Amino acid sequence: MIKKKVIFPVLITVAIVFLFSTILGSRSFISEKRSISSSLDCKECHAEIYDHWKNAMHSMSIEDPIFKASFMESYFNTAGEAKYNCLRCHAPVALINNDYDLRKEITKEGVSCDFCHSIKKVNLNDKENPFKFETGDIKWGPLSNVDSPAHQTEPSSLFKSSELCSGCHEYVNDKGVKILGTYSEWKESPYAAEGTHCQNCHMPLIPGKIVKPEIKTSSQKQINLHAISAGHSTEQLRKAVSVDIQTINQEGDIIEVIVNVTNRGSGHMVPTGIPTRKLILYVELKAANEYYSQQRVYQRILVEESGNEIKKEGEIFLTATKASYDNRIRPRETRTERFAFAQPKNRKVTITARVEYLYKTQVLSPTEMRVKMAEDSQVISR
Repeated sequence: MIKKKVIFPVLITVAIVFLFSTILGSRSFISEKRSISSSLDCKECHAEIYDHWKNAMHSMSIEDPIFKASFMESYFNTAGEAKYNCLRCHAPVALINNDYDLRKEITKEGVSCDFCHSIKKVNLNDKENPFKFETGDIKWGPLSNVDSPAHQTEPSSLFKSSELCSGCHEYVNDKGVKILGTYSEWKESPYAAEGTHCQNCHMPLIPGKIVKPEIKTSSQKQINLHAISAGHSTEQLRKAVSVDIQTINQEGDIIEVIVNVTNRGSGHMVPTGIPTRKLILYVELKAANEYYSQQRVYQRILVEESGNEIKKEGEIFLTATKASYDNRIRPRETRTERFAFAQPKNRKVTITARVEYLYKTQVLSPTEMRVKMAEDSQVISR
């Protein structure tokens, strides 16, 4: 009898482990204590969420050609020291495994699933590492009263707060200059006072399954969109700003055009992020055989110690000493602009106002070099 009591529970335990190992594929999560997990592990259960993440900028943060160009320049300008600054957001797993030379595949996953879901706290006063982690079996997230066969789950209000995003979207350089201020721009906005956070706009709820049905049934019919679209999304940009021609006055030889530009859909300044981004308001007057155009530029300009504007992204983080100019549009602010045009000869006139987003930066791209090194030819006749 004693023998049966020992063997029976053991057989059940082995069967359960085998069952979940089969369901979850070749990777077994049960009782596995790792400092950080690959996003491929998460894909085994959270396929829809993984697919959204994989095809978006967070997963490409280390492979992005714009980042690579700036990182390469910064790396050489600092004898490699820039990696500790740049990679804490573009390959943040390095903060956990110390792989700043990107030798491990898991570090190259960018802003990965387990990186975010291991964050316990964000402390912006810690410039070296604003993230406080608890890695291992516990995964933190916004949902309460959920359980998983693969890991422990714990609810965290941080995942419903803009504070989660602040560790990478707020940055002050060593000279005390705010380079990135998206989080503080939101914090000073009416959206913060109303309780609308970054996740409400950038991670909206959409129909979907949190976990594969064959792994576990769930009453949750919606998931947060993990594509986290922002300035790289045309759709997101078009939601941010509206432009309206308010008044057209004709007095003598002058046509005055009054235009309103409104930040109607962004919880931070437009444009935000890297100061090389601009908004340009174009107002155009067209008549038969006549065309006139004027513009206003909304931007933030950072300068180096000599007072010269910094235009290269890699240098902005390292050499900016102050902001010399900033006329960006605050959340829900309407900017009224006036333009004066000479009255065209033709009486039929079309006036157009439009806003464009301009992001001019260096990009690494494949370049083919083809050189004819030698040639020989002969002509024969038969």
